[in-house]
Amino acid sequence: MTPTRLAPLPLALLALAGCGSGTPAPPAGVCSLTRPALPTSRLHTDGTTLRDALDRVVVLRGVDAGGRSKLTPFAPFDFTGDGYDAALGAYLDRAASWGINVLRVPFVWAAVEPTQGSYDQAFLTRYDALLDGAFARGMLTVVDFHQDVYADVFCGDGFPDWTLTPPYPAPHDDCPNWGGEYLGDPSVQAAYDAFWATGSPVRTAYGALWDMMATRYAARPGVIGFEPFNEPGWGSADMATWEATTLTTFYGQMTASLHAAAPDALVFFDATGVDGVTAQTSLGLPAGSGLVFAPHYYQYAALGGTAPDSDLVPVSLRDWSNVGAGWGVPSFLGEFGASNPTPDVAAYLSAHFDALDALGMSGTEWEYSVATEMWNGEDLSLVAADGTENPSAAAILRPYARAVAGSGVVFSYDSTSRAASLQYTPAAGVSEVAVPVRAYPAGYTVKVTGGCADSSQQGVLLVQADPGATSVAVEVTAR
Repeated sequence: MTPTRLAPLPLALLALAGCGSGTPAPPAGVCSLTRPALPTSRLHTDGTTLRDALDRVVVLRGVDAGGRSKLTPFAPFDFTGDGYDAALGAYLDRAASWGINVLRVPFVWAAVEPTQGSYDQAFLTRYDALLDGAFARGMLTVVDFHQDVYADVFCGDGFPDWTLTPPYPAPHDDCPNWGGEYLGDPSVQAAYDAFWATGSPVRTAYGALWDMMATRYAARPGVIGFEPFNEPGWGSADMATWEATTLTTFYGQMTASLHAAAPDALVFFDATGVDGVTAQTSLGLPAGSGLVFAPHYYQYAALGGTAPDSDLVPVSLRDWSNVGAGWGVPSFLGEFGASNPTPDVAAYLSAHFDALDALGMSGTEWEYSVATEMWNGEDLSLVAADGTENPSAAAILRPYARAVAGSGVVFSYDSTSRAASLQYTPAAGVSEVAVPVRAYPAGYTVKVTGGCADSSQQGVLLVQADPGATSVAVEVTAR
């Protein structure tokens, strides 16, 4: 579209600027633009790039909705009685105030199907409302099958108890070192072995669960894709061999199954939790299309509340980005985070966002809950139980290039000066830069080379290239 120039400045102001008489020229680099309407909220892959329905390069920035979702009543915030809608509204309004454009939304199988063959419609209705409410506020969603060390009887979450052979312990979530269960609990390993076994009845039931979920959300506005299995466990198998064979094959099968119900959905595939520490994997590229590599990254120090190594962050995220690039698929960092007692926690988390910007990589931070009970004592939420934001939340308040009409996108942000820079080779269309109002409480100034910008809309800067321009550069500076 051709930009419509803003109304001329008053003649007195132009005279002060040394302008002559006659019809004054508009301010350089300023124009009135209309935010493009998307025919669909779906995204598609183009090599290592995510693109929207207007073929713009998309970057996803968001949070995981969160640890509280692992516990009954399986929502990322506390609520009582019929107070779900009000609590949901407050939860999503705060997320929207951060300027993010995506939520990774966990669900546990135990919540959806607590009794075999009977889906909990009350839970599904609440889950629907979360997805719909996020989209109404401009956030896309990823439907995430979440599990940790298989089930709550092992101090984890995910699978319903009826997938196990009794006797088994009572459900509990009092294990700060729950991750060790993958390596040291024979019962956990046996549960995974049974799931991965040929002809497993649990696999059959799992497939039916996903058939239902994919069908239910195939056409739901804002839902861009499905994650079949969070941090999968390998049981008693050799992890590297299992990843290269069993897990790779499984993801290919799940991609075909999900696309049978939801042909346009992205499929986010994850590596193991151990891989999330080392930033290395033996996983292969699954069969199928619309694939997004969605690993995690954590440092043990950050989880334990001691000083992590921020210099290691860009190295590790580059390693993950290289894996996706080697496969020719986009990389999406599905989880990263730090315990709130971590020294300089906001700076550490900012290092992740800086690296994501440098790599042109999408990601969601773990996690956003508003809850009095912490699952296994984990204190990673951006928000405290009383609704106040923890210092970690400061890291997510930052601009990003969320939809660019062009190629060769380079974006950077300095969290100290709050200066942002975007360069790209333009194509036809309007680009969008997220500029959260809370990140610039006194406003911001814009300088554009090779195009013009419209900063009149709250939370978003619109940019369009000048006719014939071969490059566009945008600088945002805090007032």
